[in-house]
Amino acid sequence: MPQSFATSFLNAPWVINLRWVAVVGQIAAIVGAVVFFQTKLPALWAMLVVISVTAVSNVLLSLWFAKSGDETENLQLPDDSTFQAATVPGWRTVLGLIMVMDVLSLTALLFATGGPNNPFLLFMLVNVSLGALILDRKWAWGINVLANLCLLLIAFEHMDLEYLDMGLPAFGREGRLTLNHLSLLVAFATCSSVIVYFMTRLTGEVRLQQAAVRNVQQQQARNEKVEALGTLAAGTAHELATPLSTIAIVAKDVEQAFEKHPPNFPGAEDVIEDVHLIRSQLDRCRAIIDRMSSHAGEAVGEPMRQVPMGALADASLEGLIGRGRVHLDLLPSDHTQLVSVPIDGLSQAIRGLVQNALDADNSDRPVNVKIRKREDSWCWEIVDRGIGMAPAVLERVSEPFFTTKPPGKGMGLGVFLAKNVVKRLGGTVEHTSVENEGTTVTLLLPSS
Repeated sequence: MPQSFATSFLNAPWVINLRWVAVVGQIAAIVGAVVFFQTKLPALWAMLVVISVTAVSNVLLSLWFAKSGDETENLQLPDDSTFQAATVPGWRTVLGLIMVMDVLSLTALLFATGGPNNPFLLFMLVNVSLGALILDRKWAWGINVLANLCLLLIAFEHMDLEYLDMGLPAFGREGRLTLNHLSLLVAFATCSSVIVYFMTRLTGEVRLQQAAVRNVQQQQARNEKVEALGTLAAGTAHELATPLSTIAIVAKDVEQAFEKHPPNFPGAEDVIEDVHLIRSQLDRCRAIIDRMSSHAGEAVGEPMRQVPMGALADASLEGLIGRGRVHLDLLPSDHTQLVSVPIDGLSQAIRGLVQNALDADNSDRPVNVKIRKREDSWCWEIVDRGIGMAPAVLERVSEPFFTTKPPGKGMGLGVFLAKNVVKRLGGTVEHTSVENEGTTVTLLLPSS
């Protein structure tokens, strides 16, 4: 959620409560002036109308806030903070307009009660401060300018009260701007501007600090997920090691038996070939398990090594099901370019992305892997011509354990692990997709 929107939304109850306090305080001030001090207010009914408008608007604001809160109650904010203010349409604008209304209503009340001679003029600074606290910089400065213009207006013309005279008559009627007027206007403009400047800077720093803390928390949550997956991988490798070893021994015994006593039944050659295939696939499984046991899914535990880009590309495409369909586009001059990477973890991450591209297209069309050097990074583009992804699927593609593959075909961890490995290296992984046209995965890796 953008910070300016989030702050406005969360501070809305404060605004509502303060406006009720203002309504009650204004009524109490009028009653006190009329009843206890026998003050004649020349525009009493107009003042009551202004206060009533404030009260009605506050009721409507409370109802809208309650409705907006119900609509967003069950929303979960994504880690990348892509939640948009459109979820509660116009809420920040509404708060800004409410603040403008409060400045204008206070100006109307001051106009009818002595203008700048009224000590309640100081409450104008409260509105300026509140705007700087809960709104963004543009709104805050706008309200500050409005407050100063309103002060200039009531200094130019206002209704006088008999017992409220601080030597600041309406200079529009006097025909001249006195030193008292000028001092008040300059002092107010200076104070309000200083308040807005430091309040907006302070709130900006607080929001940046909150964003930094949130990023650390998100990173910690991602690390915990990776650690959990690493533990799962290590446990899985340990549990599978024994049955795979048994299968390997049995397959080897069958091979030796066939060597000593060659079978002569129909299709014996195919059976012997299948046994050899079992042995080769077992060797591959053992290699994968060894890698899982050694690194437990965490590239951060693997040392950085200087390797040629060609070697990284070959390692990333090794062992793919459907390797013959992958078209590698790497310039000859870039084959020997050195990069510092954890080659096992990174190649495994890229291999998962390329395998996803192969699985997305069941035809014989190629999957293109294009590698190009940019100014300060290496760009990998993995392009398939499969069925593509719907927008809803595209939004969740990097979530752990989310997959569109049939049961038993995938766990939904490939993209999640790849993004975490690449992000640890200071890179990014982005997916773009068009339904029925294909998907492009863009991977950026720092060149140093």
